[in-house]
Formats: sequence, structure tokens, C-alpha cells
Amino acid sequence: MMIFERKYAPTQFGDLIFPDSNTRQRIWEFGNNLRHNSLIFHGPYGTAKTTTARMLNAMRTEGLAAGDADFYRASDITRDSFDRIANVQGMQRLAGVEMPVTIVDEIDQVDEKLQYQLRWQLDMRSEQGCFIFTTNKLHRVDAGLVDRCDVIELPAANTDLWFERAKYILSQEGVSMSDAKLSALLSTCDGSIRDLMRSLEDAVLRNPKMATVGMAGS
Repeated sequence: MMIFERKYAPTQFGDLIFPDSNTRQRIWEFGNNLRHNSLIFHGPYGTAKTTTARMLNAMRTEGLAAGDADFYRASDITRDSFDRIANVQGMQRLAGVEMPVTIVDEIDQVDEKLQYQLRWQLDMRSEQGCFIFTTNKLHRVDAGLVDRCDVIELPAANTDLWFERAKYILSQEGVSMSDAKLSALLSTCDGSIRDLMRSLEDAVLRNPKMATVGMAGS
């Protein structure tokens, strides 16, 4: 049985939900190699920052033998990481990637001195590759590093924007719910997509059809 959140995780750019059309267009341009500067995605927990970063890498490497995303958690970054990043980006260019991407998750938790060094990585490697950083705490990221990036906010999930996606998910699970009831359900979420997905899963499991299945199997 697949975990509910993974079952309905985005598999293509069109599955991502953005706060406005300008943000969507800007991110789409990056994914399609029209923009080559580094990015910082910032916002609360559970707003698909890491998911969006991985999606953009997949778009840039589609159809190429470039391997998985060059992905680092904050705890992974050391002084030795910079040589590895240069090597991986070089191999990706040989594989046909126009502008390789290195993802650093939760950049605010990287040591301050290493954040400072990342400034110069961006300057030295601007023609060789770029970075996508994610953070829940933009104020803790080195100011010079922030200044070198296109800073994009992914705010708390807007329930109005999520309405059609939520309705689709429920329909896929065979759950019929009035618009008013669905709106009321979404209004209880705390702005995290994870919390929203848990609420939808609760609605599915409380559906009378599911209850009947459970009784039949007992």
C-alpha cells in the first residue's frame, strides 16, 4: 500500500501549485533553461520547496543521462563538498546538461563560514552551474549569498488555490464531498501541504465506503 502523500506527490510541473502566475512563470523559465541564476526558495515548513527544486532539476535533465539530482542536506556540506560539486557539475555538462543544478536543502543550517564560501562558488561557477537553496529561515542565510540569488517565496498553502487539486484527489479515491464541506475541511489546515494531505487522507478513511471495506475484512 502506497503512502497517501507519496501517491499524490507531484510528478510533473503542472502538478505544482504556486501562489501566483508570476511566480509560476519565473520558476517555469528556470526549469526550461531560460534563466540560469541560482535560486533560493523560502517559506514555512511543508510548502514544497524541496519538491520544487527536485522538479526543476528533473526538467533540466529530461532525456539526458545525467544521473540523480546533486542534492545536499545542510549537514552534508563541508569544505570538501566544493570539489565534489565542481566534479559532478562537470560530468553533467558532459552528459548534455546546459546548466547543471546543485540543490542545498535548509541552507540556513549550513555553517556561517561555509555559507560565506558559497558566495564565491556562485561567482566562480556562474558559467559552469548553479544552485537551488531552500530555507525556512531566510534571515539566517548569509546576506551576500541571498543577494546573489533569485529569491522566491513559497508561502503557506492557499486553500483556494488547492481546492481543485484536493477535489481531484478525493474523486480519485471515490469520495464525493460538497464544495462547501471541502472548503471547510481545507480551512482547518495549518498551511503545510503535508497537513493538507493528512486531512484529505482522513476524509478518505472516514468515507462510508472505506468503513464498509474495513468491516468486510475484519
